[in-house]
Amino acid sequence: MLQPIVAYYRVSREKQGRSGLGLDGQRRLISTFASNEAMEIVGEFTEVETGKGADALDRRPQLAAALRKAKQLKCPVIVAKLDRLSRDVAFIAGLMAKRVPFIVTELGKDVDPFMLHIYAAVAEKERSVIAERTRLALAEAKHRGKKLGNQRQADINKAAAAARDAQLEPILKDMWELPLREIAQELTERGIPAPRGGSWNPMTVMRAMRRLGIPSG
Repeated sequence: MLQPIVAYYRVSREKQGRSGLGLDGQRRLISTFASNEAMEIVGEFTEVETGKGADALDRRPQLAAALRKAKQLKCPVIVAKLDRLSRDVAFIAGLMAKRVPFIVTELGKDVDPFMLHIYAAVAEKERSVIAERTRLALAEAKHRGKKLGNQRQADINKAAAAARDAQLEPILKDMWELPLREIAQELTERGIPAPRGGSWNPMTVMRAMRRLGIPSG
């Protein structure tokens, strides 16, 4: 007998929700996972929301509906990646208090709530470290720019590129086996700026991976 699960998908911007950007990838991951683990998707809920702020859950009616459905059926809610729920530890803790089990496909079906807290804490810390690196790099570039005059903008651009690469590297290392088109969609969905103010596409992803010495799938 197949185990029932309720699928929850989320994109972070309204324009991405309208275009479906990122949703196909989430559906594919969950569908493949369910097939491999003898599970059956008995409900699907799609959210278009930033998910930020203390009242994030109140602004996610589809997540609330997914929780109600899972409680009714006494089954887990499944997401493709942890950040589709949140990278915020407090938010994850609030979800765990709902007493509905969650499955994250990238972590496996047997990860307990405590480990979800740990993974969320790591993601939150990583985001904080990247933000601090960016702030320090830009401050240093500004300081050096005052001394070098016309080098100021070049230093700022270099610092911004270094900060972007620091954010990109762990993400690209995690997704290197995926098709370049899917990686471009994921980077766009996460709001990571592409080089030179352009957009992410297979070519810009390939150049970034080559620059960072990461093989492409």
